[in-house]
Amino acid sequence: MGRWVVLALVCALLAACGTGTVPSRESAMPTGDLAGWRRVLSDDFAGTRLSDRWLAYDGQPSGDPAGWFDPANVTVAGGVLTIRGAYQKARKRWATGGISTRRSLKQTYGKYEVRFRADRGRGIAYAFLLWPVDDSWPPEIDFAEDNGAGRDRLFSTVHAIGGSQIENSTAADFTQWHVVGVEWTPGRIAYTLDGKVWATIHDDRVPDQPMALALQSQAWYCGHTWQRCPDASTPATVNLQVDWVVAYARRAP
Repeated sequence: MGRWVVLALVCALLAACGTGTVPSRESAMPTGDLAGWRRVLSDDFAGTRLSDRWLAYDGQPSGDPAGWFDPANVTVAGGVLTIRGAYQKARKRWATGGISTRRSLKQTYGKYEVRFRADRGRGIAYAFLLWPVDDSWPPEIDFAEDNGAGRDRLFSTVHAIGGSQIENSTAADFTQWHVVGVEWTPGRIAYTLDGKVWATIHDDRVPDQPMALALQSQAWYCGHTWQRCPDASTPATVNLQVDWVVAYARRAP
């Protein structure tokens, strides 16, 4: 009986039993190549600092006068990447963070998987996306994002050249750990959740130029058409946490 009491106390302190911020090993980072795919990046954030493979954002998010990217909000500890969102009195705005592979992995087509969870916090949105390495926009592939309204639905959007969008969404509790992913091939995109394809796009608007992977959270301004903004209900700290990331390149036919 005493052992179970101790276990219950540990779970309460670490919030590790089902709902917490300590990742279980139920979904360990994949190793090796896959059929048709060659692994080109993997990171389980086992150290105490961000790997040189990543570039941390710093400064004003494009098109968002209320937000700010602060590299200090990106930390690695306990096998987890944490991207913190918090109000900065000195700047009088909410600051978040983001990282990109633009210094280490830039490719046309690929397969990506990210194991993550996010704290509840109105107005602090997250996004996992593929962004053109030449910074032209569009295109953009958002394979997992929300608008800061809640953590019960994930949105995926292709921003195509010319301004059109191809949108999909699926429901789950994203305060819990999940693996989200995308398979990007010529004229086709498949979105995955916990290893299962939940939406597929076959369209000539699918991007065909080199892109980098980005992981970020962001505080948006009030009055935006889709994203929510922080309010009195928003906790002082809202964390986006990532357990691991893997990326693959297509093998030659």
